[in-house]
Amino acid sequence: KHEAKIKSLTDYMQNMEQKRRQLEESQDSLNEELAKLRAQEKMHEVSFKDKEKEHLTRLQDAEEMKKALEQQMESHREAHQKQLSRLRDEIEEKQKIIDEIREYKLQLEQEKLSADYDKLKIEDQEREMKLEKLILLNDKREQAREDLKGLEETVARELQTLHNLRKLFVQDLTTRVKKSVELDSDDGGGSAAQKQKISFLENNLEQLTKVHKQV
Repeated sequence: KHEAKIKSLTDYMQNMEQKRRQLEESQDSLNEELAKLRAQEKMHEVSFKDKEKEHLTRLQDAEEMKKALEQQMESHREAHQKQLSRLRDEIEEKQKIIDEIREYKLQLEQEKLSADYDKLKIEDQEREMKLEKLILLNDKREQAREDLKGLEETVARELQTLHNLRKLFVQDLTTRVKKSVELDSDDGGGSAAQKQKISFLENNLEQLTKVHKQV
């Protein structure tokens, strides 16, 4: 919209300049016509000097015509000067408006560039924050991986220990059962107590097995 207004004002200034030139050309033409009339007047004065009395009326008419032309030229000159002055004022006013529009346009562009810069700065800060968060998250993942690795090694050791204990427990239980069977054959009264003990040991073994599976 501002560019269209500037173009319109520029075209108007060019039209005003063309009119000024036309007025100057008109003034030059009138000056030439006046010079021709003055030359003709001088020629009449030389040619009819001896007949001054006879052609007094013609000379008076020529003088009157000269005065009329001079008055007309003066009137045209004054009008021309006024029009030129008015055109200059209009051109200066339009130029001032164009300068103001250009300055306002530059100000708008500067504000837009400043806003874009602030926006890019904020986006850059946000990206830096996201990058820092990702780096921190990655460090935490690495630490968690290390911790998990250590935990897996610890669990593996505990499982191996539990497996060894289970193996020893089974061996001990087998030995105890064998002894219990032998004692039962020798003493029938202790069979119930031995069976109860074997049942208790079997329950403990089952619980250890469950714990082992859960781990």
